[in-house]
Amino acid sequence: MVIMGSEQKMIASLEANIEKLLERYEFLQKENDILANRNFLLQQENKSQKDEISFYHEQLQTLKIAKTLEGSEGYKRDTRAKIDFLIAEIDHCIKELNT
Repeated sequence: MVIMGSEQKMIASLEANIEKLLERYEFLQKENDILANRNFLLQQENKSQKDEISFYHEQLQTLKIAKTLEGSEGYKRDTRAKIDFLIAEIDHCIKELNT
């Protein structure tokens, strides 16, 4: 009879441990879902900020070109260098297409 009582205590203890593990598992699942959602939102925000940076970079380039047209000597050199670079790139692309 003592053995039966001991076995019942072990079974009760195992059941309690399993219940705790299931509760912990459910909690971690919910926490994982929350973190996955937060991660998704942060990735969207990051993409949005990268797009905004790209937009402002293009605006800066446009302003530099506009300043060149106004006659600023420093920007003229930069713009000429950029135009020369772009022409060289276009020439290279045309050569590649013709080969």
